[in-house]
Amino acid sequence: MGRTPVWRFDLMKLCILELDSPSDPHVSDFGDYGDMFENWLSPTLPEAQFSRIKLDQTGRLPGLTDYDGYLLSGCRYGVYDAIAWKEDLQHFLRQARDIGLPFGGVCFGHQIIADTFGATVRKSDQGWVVGKETYAGKSAFAVHQDQVLTAPDSAKSVSGSARCPIGRIDYAFPALSVQYHPEFTAPYFDAFLTAWRGNPVPASLVDAALPDLTADLNCDGIAADFARVFRTRGPS
Repeated sequence: MGRTPVWRFDLMKLCILELDSPSDPHVSDFGDYGDMFENWLSPTLPEAQFSRIKLDQTGRLPGLTDYDGYLLSGCRYGVYDAIAWKEDLQHFLRQARDIGLPFGGVCFGHQIIADTFGATVRKSDQGWVVGKETYAGKSAFAVHQDQVLTAPDSAKSVSGSARCPIGRIDYAFPALSVQYHPEFTAPYFDAFLTAWRGNPVPASLVDAALPDLTADLNCDGIAADFARVFRTRGPS
């Protein structure tokens, strides 16, 4: 019998741009956002060598071509807030687009990429979205008020849910972003919701979302979608 082929890829230097940090008690139990992203993506991107830059703390971006791709985390702020590093990051994303350098974003990362390329992003009139969400047949945990309300012209395809119609954007260049959190595990999401129950998330919404902690998710499938983007070189 023939052996199952093992696919090998060139070493990839992937940078996680951490735009916020979890609360201290959560870090000791679950790690920071960089840990969560690395744990989520590593099995699907075994060739990736991960680095992290805490942009929320340093305000300094790397040289554009220092890495082979970039992944943007969530953030407690909105794209409409006065964030010291926002304009520099958006200029950085435009430069990455121009040279075909892959990038992706989650939650706020999804929103700031869309805003950079001309979408409308603001707090949704329907309020908080909490619990399991499914975009393009793939599910993960979500917790957010802000939403991308219009698709940017550079969107190749858009998918979402009844509560979040533009929850995922595949771009015409090597980029992908999602509103939900495929990097969140059920234990972390449980701790997160417990801490946010009543303030800032209404207790009733948290309680309604708790059964989703045992729901089937598709985080590995979402990781595979991001992996395809990060393995892209040049304009798609």
